[in-house]
Amino acid sequence: MKLEQELGRIMRGGYKKNEPMSLHTSWRAGGPADYYLFPADRDELKEIVRFQKRAGLPLFVLGNGTNLLVRDGGIRGLVVHIGEPFSYICREGEMLRAGSGTPLTLLAQRAAEEGLRGLGFAAGIPGSLGGALVMNAGAFGSYIGPLVAEVSIISPGGEQVRLVPEDIVFGYRQSNLSGRGIIVEALLKLEEGDPETLKREVERYHAERRRRHPTLPSAGSVFRNPPGNPAGRLIEAAGGKGLSIGAARVSEKHANFIVNTGGASARDIESLIELIRQRVKDKFGVELETEVRIVGEER
Repeated sequence: MKLEQELGRIMRGGYKKNEPMSLHTSWRAGGPADYYLFPADRDELKEIVRFQKRAGLPLFVLGNGTNLLVRDGGIRGLVVHIGEPFSYICREGEMLRAGSGTPLTLLAQRAAEEGLRGLGFAAGIPGSLGGALVMNAGAFGSYIGPLVAEVSIISPGGEQVRLVPEDIVFGYRQSNLSGRGIIVEALLKLEEGDPETLKREVERYHAERRRRHPTLPSAGSVFRNPPGNPAGRLIEAAGGKGLSIGAARVSEKHANFIVNTGGASARDIESLIELIRQRVKDKFGVELETEVRIVGEER
């Protein structure tokens, strides 16, 4: 009770106890979070981090809940949702300053409207900016990492820290931002362009994603692409398309997507991930690595 009294004192944004993560992930699967927190601003986020350290509780940061599988037993400790208070965009010359909770699609649209080029590839990517930075999100041969001029984080000590490009290392679907703190904001360096041309580019990327990707609940690409071989092509060649366990199924539209056809458990999805991985290894000798993050406990 003392813990909940302390949370009540800190959390102007509010919190929920035993909140099902299936309500907050794009796969629509996952067990409960012990405490699901909605910070109202950066100051409250700093308080949460300091409280978590004092209490010795685990802390997990959640954006849009994409690229994530939460196991059926849920997540212990605190889950901090970086949501609406951290969703904003401000223009600064040829740069955009945006909160980490800003949806990537919204960021791409705003950049186009402002006549700023460089973010068109992000149109239709379902995540938010914070997660995109941690994972160095990309599509159609472009990535967000090269656009970064500055990232602001709340450190594990509860202080705001500004990182510049020299502090950050981006790789394929990864960065060294993971584990360094909670991302609250980034400054992205873009280039001048024609707004109407850029709006058409955004719509073109949107249309291409709609054409290629399934509409049922998923978490995007499940596996990283091995060098020279798209994971989807390997999975299809290994007979993976259409495979299912429970209500989880490998998409017929894109073999690197697993869809929830209705009521899939996280166990169904994780078992299917392992089955696909084994099939590709048996046929091609290739060990597929997951792009999605798998967290939480078994039921």
